[in-house]
Amino acid sequence: MSIFLDFDGTITVQDTVGELANFALRVRADEGVDLKKEWDGVVSAYVDDHSAHVDGYEPRPHARSLPEHEIEFLRQMKTVETRSLGRINECRLFRGISPEAFRRAGRDLVRKGTVRLRPGFRRFVERRRSEGWRVWVLSVNWSSAFIEGACGELEGVRVIANDVQEDGSIAGPSVLNPPSTANADEEPRNLTNSRDKLDAMEAVLAGEGLTGKPSVYFGDSTTDLECLLAADLGFVIADREDSSLLKTLRRIGKEVPHVRDHATGKLAWAENYEEIPDDKFILGQPNLKHN
Repeated sequence: MSIFLDFDGTITVQDTVGELANFALRVRADEGVDLKKEWDGVVSAYVDDHSAHVDGYEPRPHARSLPEHEIEFLRQMKTVETRSLGRINECRLFRGISPEAFRRAGRDLVRKGTVRLRPGFRRFVERRRSEGWRVWVLSVNWSSAFIEGACGELEGVRVIANDVQEDGSIAGPSVLNPPSTANADEEPRNLTNSRDKLDAMEAVLAGEGLTGKPSVYFGDSTTDLECLLAADLGFVIADREDSSLLKTLRRIGKEVPHVRDHATGKLAWAENYEEIPDDKFILGQPNLKHN
């Protein structure tokens, strides 16, 4: 019985990567180092690279009408994300910032209201944990410690994400880089796209002996698409019914009703965790049968 939740835009109301970077920029400024121009260059290069991939990819969106079409498009985005991580590593914005500093930053930003969690999140997790569900946060964010702090370090909730190393570089989670498969000729793997997320989720389930047991996934963006389709039950978290992910899922032939209209399908959407009925997580429901 496993629940996986994306972080940015799913647990939080908005993406937090900008706030994470702003925190690091303030740390650097306090040290007398102004990296804003360099960081703006990193962001601008990513936007240009991403746009070039989207604009130049064939088939175009209207012709990607099946899940496998969209999955291939998303997997090809890996090169864009890898180049961006290279620029982040060269910038060294995060150099010397400890995990505890990131954890504290996450807590402080939520306390101040700069980062807001979606209504009902904490109660939802605590209720599911009391029912015996295992809960993971699975994110392409750069700092698992930042996520832990922002989520309030909920008991029993494990975070799978990238981590900032002492030299400021971004390293992928151990679940994607197990020692038994280490190869000197292969680059360490970061968690950046939908394929990485799916592989991480499947590795966790296999490692915990939970493969084939009921699984639920929550996400808000296309990096969550493969996990949403692979889980027994998938919830899209969206502020409106025409969000980018919801439009993509419908384009590839998936019905995604609002949770209030959801009966037996694999997918539904909601604005927050208060909208999701507790009875969706009772074993024996059509999508949550023991295998």
